Amino acid sequence: MASKIIFSNLSRNDDYTILLNGQIRDTILPLKTNTIDVEPGEYELDVKGSNEEGLPSMCKPIQVKIGDGKTVHLKIVAQHFAIGIFDEKGTQLNEKHGFLCGYVADGVHIDNPIS
Repeated sequence: MASKIIFSNLSRNDDYTILLNGQIRDTILPLKTNTIDVEPGEYELDVKGSNEEGLPSMCKPIQVKIGDGKTVHLKIVAQHFAIGIFDEKGTQLNEKHGFLCGYVADGVHIDNPIS
């Protein structure tokens, strides 16, 4: 049974490209929500974008382990050229300081040692 990752783009102007394990999977337009069907397993999730001037935005990738038939909803927004990935509770999953490791949804685990 497939699992799902739902992405909401909170930006009014920027579109973002979603990469799973280094492969482009989808592009999310401003203020839109897209769903990607994935097989259960472990993924490196990365987001790439550009601002209004065409300069690249950066994102620290996160490691996601998703169980069979599970769904996780992630929100994406860029501030100061850095793209943030947030869970439904508003916790930034790719923060620059500290350590984040744990469940962000039923059957969805984030393992993100932060350096």
